[in-house]
Amino acid sequence: MIVGKGAFITYIKEELDKLGFSDIADVAISEIINDQNTGILIEYTGAGISQSGYTNSILVIYPFDFIDGAGAIVVFPEDKRDWLEKQNIRQWAAEYMSGYCAFWNVEGCDWLHDALPAIKENKTSEAAIKTAAYMCARIAANIAVGRDVKRYPRFYLCRNLE
Repeated sequence: MIVGKGAFITYIKEELDKLGFSDIADVAISEIINDQNTGILIEYTGAGISQSGYTNSILVIYPFDFIDGAGAIVVFPEDKRDWLEKQNIRQWAAEYMSGYCAFWNVEGCDWLHDALPAIKENKTSEAAIKTAAYMCARIAANIAVGRDVKRYPRFYLCRNLE
């Protein structure tokens, strides 16, 4: 099940369709709350996130627009969720991923550190939203076929594809 808003939903539907997942319907959040058998929730976080109790019992993929690229964090029901209480989840995720990359000397992540000022100003990028949709569609497809995926505290990070 995919929940989000605006262009992100259009992009993710297009990406999932390319992967053979074409029977995707828009569903209201109230329907998700009432359906405890929901398998996957993908929620576009944009500049911030509103958190409610429905995400505690299902797998959630949190995508992030990082201007020059995108990130995603996968949270299973049993995973820690204390980071979701942060004031600005997008900014926290960018700083967390950037710090991780710097500490472990991960190559090719300088773009994220350079984008931090724009992320703090809540700027967004159409290319990053498309990249996030691409990433999340592939993560969701891997989950659907039973492949292992990185889960919090691990994450996905990708420079814009366009």
